[in-house]
Amino acid sequence: MAGAPRAPRAEELHGWLRRALEDSDVANPGVVRSAAAVVHDLETGSTAQWHAGDDIYPASVIKVPIMVEVFGRYAAGTLAPDAVVPIEEHNMTATSGPAPLVPGYRATVQELVDLMVAHSDNVATNQLIDVVRRERVTATMRALGLQTFLLGRKLSGSEPLINDPEEVGRNRLPPAEIARLLELIARGAVAGSERQQRILATCVDSEKLAAGLDEGDVFMHKTGETSQVSHDAGILVTREGRRYVVVLYCQVIPTADQADATHANPFMVHWMRLMRRHL
Repeated sequence: MAGAPRAPRAEELHGWLRRALEDSDVANPGVVRSAAAVVHDLETGSTAQWHAGDDIYPASVIKVPIMVEVFGRYAAGTLAPDAVVPIEEHNMTATSGPAPLVPGYRATVQELVDLMVAHSDNVATNQLIDVVRRERVTATMRALGLQTFLLGRKLSGSEPLINDPEEVGRNRLPPAEIARLLELIARGAVAGSERQQRILATCVDSEKLAAGLDEGDVFMHKTGETSQVSHDAGILVTREGRRYVVVLYCQVIPTADQADATHANPFMVHWMRLMRRHL
């Protein structure tokens, strides 16, 4: 009687990851300028990385550390999920999906977190940055081992960029560091991990890595996108019960109209389908 499939070794993961990137580029030429990726087996600890330390603008993937900070405050008793936060004019910017937040609207902290992750709401994100303070998020992430992380400025949904007098630099969250944070969430090593996993599972953008998975797989993830980049990062539980952290960051060749980089989605789906065969 055959046993369960053997878990892949690190060198096997690396080979599959690199070949999947090469094949995806051949299948989708002229779209992705460069890509960085991490696949980490949560059962064996095997990890494959490709340019995982590169300083690639993280776009909305930066919202995961903000969520982690909020849940840390819940656990410390310094912030309540039902605390009311009025939306302020200076945090308004274009955002994807439904945009229920307008100046004067009284949101709860948890409502802002849910909108920030599920719908990638930039207004919710900017308001939460005021609540938890960017320097505190950066300090928490570095204490968790994300040594180069920086929450430097608020998010803008379009040009011109939002006026942010407290800006301290360009946001930084390399693929290796979001992979580490997702591993901590997956392993229950940060406060509110189970609830955070459930929130990540509500991400409505299912057209990147999620579209390359098998039926029955569960992907708890956060996407990010500008005209220059397209990302997806999450915790994968396969239908067979195996668990991985999967991250793919793409720097894209922009379209003539500088639209959000949805044209990179087929590359990302192709890569995930190829990787999924081995996971």
